[in-house]
Amino acid sequence: MLNVWVDKNRVGGLGRVSGGYLFSYQNAEQGQDISLTMPMTLDGYVHQHDLHPIFQMNLPEGRLRESLENSFRKHVPVFDDLKLLSVVGRSQIGRLRYSDSLESIDDVPTQSVREILAYKGSEDLLRDLLSRFSGVSGVSGIQPKVLIKDESLASAPPEKLVVKGATHIVKGWEGDEFPSLAANEFFCMTAARESGLATPDFDLSENGKFFVVKRFDLSESGRYMGFEDLCVLSGYGSTDKYRGSYEAAVKRIGAFVSVEGLRAAKDSFFRSLVVSCALRNGDAHLKNFGVLYEDSASSVCLAPAYDIVTTTVYIKKDTLALTLGGTKRFPDAKRLVDFGFRHCDLSRQRAETILEEVAEGVLKTRRRLSDYLSHHDEFSVGRGMLTEWGAGVDEVCRISKERIISIPAEDDGLDELTVMKRGGAPSP
Repeated sequence: MLNVWVDKNRVGGLGRVSGGYLFSYQNAEQGQDISLTMPMTLDGYVHQHDLHPIFQMNLPEGRLRESLENSFRKHVPVFDDLKLLSVVGRSQIGRLRYSDSLESIDDVPTQSVREILAYKGSEDLLRDLLSRFSGVSGVSGIQPKVLIKDESLASAPPEKLVVKGATHIVKGWEGDEFPSLAANEFFCMTAARESGLATPDFDLSENGKFFVVKRFDLSESGRYMGFEDLCVLSGYGSTDKYRGSYEAAVKRIGAFVSVEGLRAAKDSFFRSLVVSCALRNGDAHLKNFGVLYEDSASSVCLAPAYDIVTTTVYIKKDTLALTLGGTKRFPDAKRLVDFGFRHCDLSRQRAETILEEVAEGVLKTRRRLSDYLSHHDEFSVGRGMLTEWGAGVDEVCRISKERIISIPAEDDGLDELTVMKRGGAPSP
């Protein structure tokens, strides 16, 4: 039986039963429901075949999982998902923790974020980070990533040392499969921020190899907030992250986000979708949207934007991660405006305004990306991104013959943004 903790209180236990897994509440207090989909009850929650969605949410994937399996499989005969959760569960995204003892929760080694950002090497640091932090990195995703605690907090005065656990996510990349993925995400997230989306604090290392992002589930008081992605809220396991539609995703947001914040949440979700379409991000799946809350009895809001990359520079004919209007083909402006109007409670004028703001944000970032390329010839992926962004914005923001926002597809002519509005002349 694996102990489950919320806010340093043991709220129940998770264990195997015939054909599946059982979670039972024990000693949970008000607001300590482990999931918005699993309210406190005297009856246990049984999930057949695999772990409940909330317990799957932060299981490592890809390189991180491989590193953990290599470390433990030799000593653990059955290294399944429950065993993996027992390894990384004491430190993970959100407020849930899994450990036999309270003392081991959020016991994360320190690492200087400044050192990572200034590092001149490449894979040797990534291997070192995976070796040191994989066992305390309850975070999903194929890309190699770890949770670390910034060293600067360890030297803070005791009265200011409010965070025991991880403070940042560090992402790298290996080999030639997805080259320059860290720099790709940095510029995509910059475009998202410039387009009006809320984002966590983030930075790119000087060598372009590491993307470092501050945890958005960590409150100013040093308390970890509740976080659940749309896979969990849809009742799906992590392998079903490409299942469903953006229309269904909006309904999930409507079912769980608090009424007072729902209008803003739908507005942000629509803006995020437009950003992904403009940047040609084919990985905006259910695990890349989520909600935040202080406790399960408090207000629920949409989480900041995260995990945005231009995927078409790696997968030339990539598509949307979920369906939109019954297809995964990237939409044009008309389809997006219709989606915003019919499903996100936006007026058509508001939806068109968001398209314009996204185009302007992408253009501003595109100039910054072009400048970066002039000093980093090794970032060849960036030139592909310029082309993809140009084509993406041209399609996404072509609202009508009288109202066109276009960005040249090539690197030159970046100042030639044309914004033609009804009744107005082209901007200089």
